[in-house]
Amino acid sequence: MKTLKRIFGYTMALAVGFGVASCADENDWDVDGSHDRLFGVANDGLNVTEGDTWAEVEFSGFRGTEYYIIEVSTDSLTDDIGMGESAGSIVFGEDRSIITSPDTIRGLLGETKYYLRMKAMSTQQTESRWVYFDNGDGGTSFETLAEQIFNTPAAADQGDTYMRMTWTPGAEVTRLTVATPDGAIVQDIDLTQLPDAVANGEYMVEGLTQLTTYVFTIYNGDTRRGELTLTTMASMPDAEYKYTLSSAVTVFSQDLMDEIEAQALAQPGVDPANYSVTIGIPAGVTLDFHGTDVDTGDPTAVKIPDGMSVTFFGLAGGEAPVLNMTKSVDIGGTHAYIRFNNVQFIDTGCQYLINQSGAATISELTFESCTVSDFERCFVRLQNAGNAKSINNLNVNNCVVTNVAQGYSMFLWKDNEGVVSNLNVTNSTFDTFTRSFAEITGNDTGTAVTVNDCTFYGGPDSGRYIVDANNTTGATVNLTRCIFANSECKGVRGATPVITEVYFTSDFSLTGNSFDPTATLDGSADVFADPANHDFTLEVRGVQAGDPRWY
Repeated sequence: MKTLKRIFGYTMALAVGFGVASCADENDWDVDGSHDRLFGVANDGLNVTEGDTWAEVEFSGFRGTEYYIIEVSTDSLTDDIGMGESAGSIVFGEDRSIITSPDTIRGLLGETKYYLRMKAMSTQQTESRWVYFDNGDGGTSFETLAEQIFNTPAAADQGDTYMRMTWTPGAEVTRLTVATPDGAIVQDIDLTQLPDAVANGEYMVEGLTQLTTYVFTIYNGDTRRGELTLTTMASMPDAEYKYTLSSAVTVFSQDLMDEIEAQALAQPGVDPANYSVTIGIPAGVTLDFHGTDVDTGDPTAVKIPDGMSVTFFGLAGGEAPVLNMTKSVDIGGTHAYIRFNNVQFIDTGCQYLINQSGAATISELTFESCTVSDFERCFVRLQNAGNAKSINNLNVNNCVVTNVAQGYSMFLWKDNEGVVSNLNVTNSTFDTFTRSFAEITGNDTGTAVTVNDCTFYGGPDSGRYIVDANNTTGATVNLTRCIFANSECKGVRGATPVITEVYFTSDFSLTGNSFDPTATLDGSADVFADPANHDFTLEVRGVQAGDPRWY
């Protein structure tokens, strides 16, 4: 908040009051009580600190004053205007409640210009003259800040075609608008016709489009009282067969996977060698993700059936579902795509999210809007050169990966154990890892590594690499709009990186295979809001890099 200051440049007009007690009668005279006037507010300053619907007024008083009157108005104030007679005038202190500084005046309108004056009052002396606020920039007004009565929608309030908006119950509001980011009004809701919505402080906005950004604004008359920019969730993707899990399901087993396969193959016209399935997982549920060995009862990996292209999709309407990964996902076979969207992965024993040793041919493996937490070893690993494994596009977008790759590298395929043509990582955060980000060494076929708009904190560790493509043929590395923070490691080996708008914090350094950043910022603790607690909100101006969720 900006503090506006007025230094009073006015001295007291002559206070005439001769009261002399004398032994001689000729020296006696009457006193005109009208001149026995209080001084105005002391001339060493008047400060106004603006809030949204309030302002703090700080002043220096004068002895003899019993209380103070403060008047604000949306129109200018002069001595010719009586107290309370200006348009938009609000008078504070007539109840004699303002006796000390500072005093907070409330009930103002947000984003509104106000003029202010004040006077000293006493029951024993004539009130002071009005003293008028001066903002120090040649003006006589201050402006309140934008008000925000909207609450941030909880996960349960955000859908693919709806958004439940809530605000302070009973607040004076007349209108709610939904607009595109360029200002085009999509919905204009007259709240004066919806008294229950006003009283309860909530309204369900429906008829929206999935994955679309809207600006929600609530007004009282023409005064804006709150505004939020929100994006709707994704709808359940289309497929030849769509299956929604019951919220009562607690284990995603191989038996369940096989049941879904059978139902999909029973659909008319489905090609068993190439068909698509979307599996909807209810919001807020927690699933143990593993099969069971029929002989021992031990957990086994869930295998995605050959020929199936599948999306595991966390449905809108609450927190993203949690998948407790006791065993890695088996992606063997041929698949046009395997996608995980809006789910939370937690390592409960598997160590690798993907640890593929069997033969596999996959055109696309995608992780979209996921969190990946506490996997001791790899996010994705391809192993065992005896079985051919290829992924054309491995995509990670809008994900947060925390405390992964402590034992092996985040992404690992080496010594011709697998081929990944393109590793595309975008709009994501990688927080706390010790091994290399990508270890793709000793391969006859290189990988095109593209990392855009990502935040890296606390990794790789000393002696490890951002990308290690040593002895690999044809690897390329492109890093764009990334921030690397709080680590000492090596840069890129086995390829010459293309660097565009890449930033280091001052507590990040490369000890070998180095490249120069676009700029070096302050230390992590100053660049981010609270990095030790995984809050990487950018605190620096003029930088729009790293994971966009943080700026």
